[in-house]
Amino acid sequence: MKNKIIKKVKDLLSPLALPAVIYAENLIGKGFGETKKQIAIDFILGKLPLFLIPFKTVIRKVFSELFDCMIEASVKKLHSIQEDLFNNVVH
Repeated sequence: MKNKIIKKVKDLLSPLALPAVIYAENLIGKGFGETKKQIAIDFILGKLPLFLIPFKTVIRKVFSELFDCMIEASVKKLHSIQEDLFNNVVH
């Protein structure tokens, strides 16, 4: 049951991770990794359906490991995209 819930939450929130990372990166710029992670998580939590808003704090705590994984994967994806863009412009 627990794995099904985690998968459902991951499926719901994963598409928001990359836009959240891009938002945090544009807001702060380079450095400040932990601060940007929190901004990205706040961005994702801000997109929750209205009926889940009262549970934001609980969701943040319960799924903190999931948020960390989603944000880290999205940071890697963003860096890969940026590197590809750079390589295509330079070559």
